[in-house]
Amino acid sequence: MSPVMTRRHRRLTGLALLAVAAALQGGATDAAGDQLYPSGPPNGVAYIRFVNLAPREVTIVSPSAKIAIPADDQHRVGQFDAVTPGVALTGSAKLGEASKPIDLKLVPNEFVTVVATAEGANGLTLTVFRDVPTEFNALKSSLALFNVDKGCAQAQLVAGGSHMSVIAGVAPGAVGRRMVNPVKAELGVACSDPAQATPAKLGQLAAGERYSVFVAAAGASGHEVVAQRDEQALFRP
Repeated sequence: MSPVMTRRHRRLTGLALLAVAAALQGGATDAAGDQLYPSGPPNGVAYIRFVNLAPREVTIVSPSAKIAIPADDQHRVGQFDAVTPGVALTGSAKLGEASKPIDLKLVPNEFVTVVATAEGANGLTLTVFRDVPTEFNALKSSLALFNVDKGCAQAQLVAGGSHMSVIAGVAPGAVGRRMVNPVKAELGVACSDPAQATPAKLGQLAAGERYSVFVAAAGASGHEVVAQRDEQALFRP
């Protein structure tokens, strides 16, 4: 991770965290790393993360800190940070000389993902995904498909050699979610023919975990897929 931001990682275990997330973290603190926004209260928090799907490093600036998000697959998906619901989260995202403002308010138990993508040769686009989970099953894995590709009218997540549909009909700027059995499956993302799906490599899924799959435009007609288990930053009061 960039030296501008160093932080310890912790798995986002179980997301039974809908109402008890902060309580699970309550006593932990993290002295390392810059913190964009103050952490939320011990109950009723919301969560925000930033994702870089641009080909170069993206910088996120808030009134309190600045972080750099690399463009490599291992570091481009940020951790979920706990924040206070109802409080304005302001700042900007920068890609080279391009800049976009950030001005968000989250509701309790909401998970917000802000995705930065390149627009043309020198531009920047921010896509905001809002997700308030409505179910949790400790015996299942939660898969989410985030469509950041304007050219992919109906994204779908498929599995196995038969390309069985797992999540279907996800429009650009939308997210689809489904609870699945914690198995090791060959997953892929398709925008038209499921047989031409781009692999989404997650490996063995774990019970009680959440996973995110992002599809973005790549080149004239291609698609880029980034897949990762969700991570949560340590609670920092």
